[in-house]
Amino acid sequence: MTDEALLAPFDLAVIRTTAQHNDIEESELRDALASHQRTMRANPGVEDLVYEWRKQYEDPVLDRTPELFVLALPPTVWEEYGDYLDFESETLAAVTAVHQEQTVRLDSVEFSAIPEGHVALVVGRP
Repeated sequence: MTDEALLAPFDLAVIRTTAQHNDIEESELRDALASHQRTMRANPGVEDLVYEWRKQYEDPVLDRTPELFVLALPPTVWEEYGDYLDFESETLAAVTAVHQEQTVRLDSVEFSAIPEGHVALVVGRP
């Protein structure tokens, strides 16, 4: 799967603006976002991940379309991905910021729907 397909859930403007505000090269941020999406699709797979998160956390799914899931998850989920993907702290902060900003821009999700202490996660469906 191409990086462009993996990045389909995200607006280019969100990626570009987040890179500028987080002192990270846009290409590095795009690579990190694609790696994260690729990992979720492969290990163990999007549908299985969402199923597990639904069992583990209370109402994590904020939106579901044929193209993507939008979830609100504890920061520990992001920390685990950051460790697994060997992201620097700045890279992890920028990746999570893209997910958060993309979620805020969706008409289907109210920002107030994200519980306090949780962070948005957007995952494309294969």
